[in-house]
Amino acid sequence: MTIKRLTLWSAGALAVLAVALGSTYMMLTCCRAHPTVKSLDMTGAHRWIHQLHLSEEQKTNLIPLETSLQKDLEPLQMKLADARVALCGVLGDDNADENQVDRYVDQVADLESQQQHRIVRHLWEMRSVLTPEQRKSFFTSLTQAVCENCLVPPPASQPKAHRRRGS
Repeated sequence: MTIKRLTLWSAGALAVLAVALGSTYMMLTCCRAHPTVKSLDMTGAHRWIHQLHLSEEQKTNLIPLETSLQKDLEPLQMKLADARVALCGVLGDDNADENQVDRYVDQVADLESQQQHRIVRHLWEMRSVLTPEQRKSFFTSLTQAVCENCLVPPPASQPKAHRRRGS
């Protein structure tokens, strides 16, 4: 292959890469039909916790809870990452069948559920460290963030007649 051909191939590959990255960026930032889904995660929770102006004693009391959460979440997140990669592998496998895909989807869903349960349990445990005012502020912020992408408004803004479902 001559230098001229190599240069043309390289320029073509770079152009294709630039178009792909540019269009992906545009789709993610400009043409999104729905806002990014925010899950109940610790990043948001930590941001809100720091806005509560915790006392030193409260910060100290949260340390074992945070340590326990991290200890429980790390292995779950590793398993979840492995399960997602395996699911992607099965989806790309021409010899895979629907039952295999369903098994991997169930595995991912189960691990996500375990992770969500552990995070919620952590939030429940944190309640004991916060004052009533801090709890109200924290959980109001949390509810608003979780419900940002819901089809129904958060409970505080719903009329009383519509607060209870199924009753």
